[in-house]
Formats: sequence, structure tokens, C-alpha cells
Amino acid sequence: MAYESKYESFEVIGQDGQASRVVFKKAGTLAAGDRPELYFFEVNQRPVVVCVSGDALTEWQRAHRYMSREEKIDVAGLFLKQRIEQGRELVAENLGIAQAELASLARALGIRE
Repeated sequence: MAYESKYESFEVIGQDGQASRVVFKKAGTLAAGDRPELYFFEVNQRPVVVCVSGDALTEWQRAHRYMSREEKIDVAGLFLKQRIEQGRELVAENLGIAQAELASLARALGIRE
């Protein structure tokens, strides 16, 4: 059975009680550093980029299996949703997914071997 994305488009309520509409736009890979994957979203029509560490993704996939495009979008989308709910500022310093966070998000989404 194919994985169906839950976070390509969603609404979330922040700590301030304000609703935000989030829509996934595109993904890409940065050809520098650990080759992170970048997931571009719009939050209330404002661009936001979630960065998934390339090393973290490689390690997770080596230990488990290759993640589909939809699964990786959901990892980034769930991460973004959590940040909005926590009232975190949506800036680059707050939007990077490292190894421990990646494993936690995959578990929360039920992504398994």
C-alpha cells in the first residue's frame, strides 16, 4: 500500500490562537555541507524552508529503509507544524532537522521498515 501524505497541505493553530495555512511547494538538495534536503512550504503565503540534515537522512535510511518523497515531505511538514504550535519563530536557526529529531518524527508518523 502506498504512503499517503498528511502534511502536504494542512492548517495549524499557533500558541497565539491564530490559524495558519501551510502548503508544501517543492523540495531540493543543497550541494554543500552534508547535502541537506530542503523542503519549501508556504505558511499563510509566506515562504518557509525546512532543512533535513543529509547525514541524518543517510543514517536513518541505512538503519531502516529508503524514505519515499511523500514520507520526507511529511517529516518536514510535521516538524514545521510542531514549531508553529510551539510559537517558535520560523527562521533558519529553528527549522533544521538533525538525527534524533528525524528518528522521532519518523516514529510519530508511523514510518517503519
